[in-house]
Amino acid sequence: MEDLIEKLRVHRISVTPQRLAVLEALRGRRDHPTAEQIYHEVLRNLPMISFNTVYKTLEVLCQKGLAIKVNPLHEVARYDAETGEHAHLICRGCRRIADLDWQPPILNPVNEQVLQGFHIESQCFIVWGLCPDCQTLGNTL
Repeated sequence: MEDLIEKLRVHRISVTPQRLAVLEALRGRRDHPTAEQIYHEVLRNLPMISFNTVYKTLEVLCQKGLAIKVNPLHEVARYDAETGEHAHLICRGCRRIADLDWQPPILNPVNEQVLQGFHIESQCFIVWGLCPDCQTLGNTL
């Protein structure tokens, strides 16, 4: 728990039981949970917590660089505590998102004129397809 407290302090986020619980629930997960999934996990230990508090906390963690929002499906935001450069595999059938243990190549330097003053902070690499389960089921949606 001390490492989580330190992470929040280093990123200048007020340490509260709710924020600690959300960060702890997200830490170590590789299934890219939704805010609702995190809410139900945190609710077990903090029965008075609201969904809105969990959602706002996840957004703060993303803004401060302690989590990233993976939202390529534009349906429901998913969250990832792995903030380093990495790629994602996304199944078009079941919507499962998995980390791809491969570092995407660094983009070639882009001409400043093309960027129009935009500063690139990170890049995202996504591989779309069908997971083995969906291939077996013939799921093509």
